[in-house]
Amino acid sequence: MSTTRDQATMEHPSLLDDIVLHENDLTEKAKSCFGYHSKILHAFELYRRSILSNEHMTSTGKHGALAGVGKMHTNCKRVLNYMAEHNELLNGTLPPLGPLIICGLPRTGSTLLQNLLACDPDCRSPLFTDMCVEIVPPISRSNAVEQKRRMAALQSSMQQDTSFVTQRNQIIASHPVFPIEEDYHILRQASFLPFFTMITSDPVSDDDTWLLEELNKDFAYDYHEVFLRMLNSVDAPRSHWVLKAPVHCFKQDTILQHYPNAAIIVTHRCLDEVLPSLCSTAWSLGSIYLDKRDAASRNTIKKQTLQFIDKAVECMVEFRTRLDRMHDQKRKNLFDVAYNDLMEQPIATVRRIYDYFGLRWSDEFEGAMQAWLSNNPQGKQGRHSYSLVDCELTHEDIETRYADYINLFQCSSATDIASTNSNQLSSNNESFQQV
Repeated sequence: MSTTRDQATMEHPSLLDDIVLHENDLTEKAKSCFGYHSKILHAFELYRRSILSNEHMTSTGKHGALAGVGKMHTNCKRVLNYMAEHNELLNGTLPPLGPLIICGLPRTGSTLLQNLLACDPDCRSPLFTDMCVEIVPPISRSNAVEQKRRMAALQSSMQQDTSFVTQRNQIIASHPVFPIEEDYHILRQASFLPFFTMITSDPVSDDDTWLLEELNKDFAYDYHEVFLRMLNSVDAPRSHWVLKAPVHCFKQDTILQHYPNAAIIVTHRCLDEVLPSLCSTAWSLGSIYLDKRDAASRNTIKKQTLQFIDKAVECMVEFRTRLDRMHDQKRKNLFDVAYNDLMEQPIATVRRIYDYFGLRWSDEFEGAMQAWLSNNPQGKQGRHSYSLVDCELTHEDIETRYADYINLFQCSSATDIASTNSNQLSSNNESFQQV
């Protein structure tokens, strides 16, 4: 389905058909402090052009995509201005432990794990409003009045976004909504947008150039650290931060450069379930911007989802294999979690994580996790259905295509992952504490 810009404007006069990206409101001090600002502007400009040239996007889809790009860039500039004005915060100290960073392939239980880990009263995990709603100036969790006002602003914005309301139930069924969210929202403001690029990139291309360009953005983690220091300056956790984003699996080396004491929790699940679940979720998100009747768009999303998984698996296998081969001390910063363990024994799984990294366990923490699990049973926000048939892959295809990953992480047997970690507990948590 093709819609010209003039047709879209005539049919929906209130919709955006273009935006102007600029740095007129970025201070000279911010430009001087954060040299990567121009790279971020350039990347967002490429997104803008890609959106405008994509004939498969609907008029409402282009409106939403353009508005999103504009908002992300605006938020980035506000953060850089704020931190340049308060540049003493750049030298402030983050908690010496962590952060705990959950990564791994998408659809591997990381949302559940983040919410459980965030039950620890000694930790802090970013709220969605911290990252996406009037983010400057940052506010503390205890500022109930301002937190309530920002949440009301978020709900109002969501109701006004007709494209989101239409797909809301389907999206939430695959990715439930909670007050805390993944820090991918921080990276997005620095133009690190692999999921968004699936939708806006050239559907004619058969290679993974679109993704390789995204991965060449280490500066996004420069911004990530600046943002985390901003949040930490007004409300530092007593112990550690808890972060989560599947895209971190591409950048584990970069993470450890910025956060040498990071405790990286890598989640794993049978790929027969990961692949169809992610393809379904990607299309749910993509159909906000694309014509749901357009088979070509659906095929493009599916192809690029598999390219995403291919590259994620490649990065994870290369990183882990290299550490093991070199007996690298960074190996002790990593802990694997099997999806089946997490689903069947969530609190016991979290306990193993805490034992491994030498974190303080408390009855209050355990009680908070039990309450959260009771209040948030699986499927509460909808059931997500998917089938391996939708990926056009068989079990045998997956076993062959991802043999290195399956063999390395023993994803066919959840207990193998858990037992491997258990064997390292006595030696690794002591050495980790010495980092």
